Amino acid sequence: MTDWPARFADRYDVVRRLGQGAFARTYLARDVVNERQVALKILDPTQAEDWKAFELFEREAAVLKTLRHQGIPEVFETVRGDWLGRQVHVIALEFIDGQSIAQRIEQRAVLDRPAVMHLFVELLGVLDYLHSRIPSILHRDIKPANVIIRPDGNPVLVDFGAVRNVVRGDGGSTIAGTYGYMPYEQYMGQATPSSDLYALAATFLHLVTGSAPPSFLNPAGRIEVPDALSCGEPLRSVMARMLQPSPADRYASAREVRDALFQTPATPAGVGRGHAVVPRVPAAGLGPVSNRGHRLTLAPGPRKLDGELRDLSNQLAPGFMDTIDSGFVRKRGFSRIVSFLAAGMLSVVTFGVMPLIIVSAVGTQRNRVRQFLQKGIPTDATILAMDSETNSMGAKAMRVRYQFEVEGRLIRSSELVSRNRADRWQVGETVQIVYLPDRDDESIIISLT
Repeated sequence: MTDWPARFADRYDVVRRLGQGAFARTYLARDVVNERQVALKILDPTQAEDWKAFELFEREAAVLKTLRHQGIPEVFETVRGDWLGRQVHVIALEFIDGQSIAQRIEQRAVLDRPAVMHLFVELLGVLDYLHSRIPSILHRDIKPANVIIRPDGNPVLVDFGAVRNVVRGDGGSTIAGTYGYMPYEQYMGQATPSSDLYALAATFLHLVTGSAPPSFLNPAGRIEVPDALSCGEPLRSVMARMLQPSPADRYASAREVRDALFQTPATPAGVGRGHAVVPRVPAAGLGPVSNRGHRLTLAPGPRKLDGELRDLSNQLAPGFMDTIDSGFVRKRGFSRIVSFLAAGMLSVVTFGVMPLIIVSAVGTQRNRVRQFLQKGIPTDATILAMDSETNSMGAKAMRVRYQFEVEGRLIRSSELVSRNRADRWQVGETVQIVYLPDRDDESIIISLT
């Protein structure tokens, strides 16, 4: 027998329980009206008479309704209804599909350095967004279980049950958080933005070591970060400062942490551009640093794909022979003419299958690029990191991660581009992109230099 109804509020088909907290339970459900999956967060009926639990629950709903960030679940609605004979308060949230950092730790999943840096920087962006609100918003319970990694590798900060509005406050005495991840001042009900930064560092110390933060407490009761961590420098030193017992000894803001991460004197010997630790990255939300090269002026869409725009389309989405050349020939140092021989050889060896696959992939990419160039809205994006990858053709490519703003919302995305293009850029520079509002602000980079 389940502890949930088949349908709630005449629109939500409840599927299964997702989690249980101190005051609330969360269930996966299907919204039959909008045909989407949602997470239903329900104030535990046994806590319904607890005014403090109800206050925290209402505050979470009120705060989340005001937020719009890809690293924070969206609130669709709040509703009160019958739940197996009891009246309950429910928040219908965006369902975040993925694994939590806690699950990754439990599975002993190994994340490489660029992946760890990506998660860390993205979460700094979330905290910068929260702490920059007027008034500031504090999460107060950042821990491995409350960070979910989407299938695309981007993190989402969940469970805002301990959220606090700094200006309105809550009497200054509410203690919220989880032992091992919350700093001393939070036990006194005195959380600040640096308290969230402490919890973020404690979470990542657990992620990169596999051991909970209390394992690193010295006799004086302070966390000592090991000298050697798989994440390397400067992240190790930055985390050590974030975990200082006194708020005055920590970084004051997420932006300050970003500056410390990326304003290193020089890239260490032996560190390639595939690593995320590169200087000159601006703080999250700041404007562009520089923008080299030719900029394309785009008329309002829809546009005709001719002239300069047609040439750009051909460069962003090469044809079949250029793809063969890049994927199989040029990377091995042969001349262009060998491309034709390579194409014929592929056709013979694979009985014509591989060329068909390549033609299909090339056609799909060219159609995609055309749609962006015909209808996309141009803007600038700041490069956050560039990581080496191998594309489907077996050629070396670069995963370029970038961010841009749309109507005050910070959007982060990434694109796999050729090494020839990426080698012309540096982390911290700006590139020109186009995005499609009707596709959840999906975007592509159109800069060539």
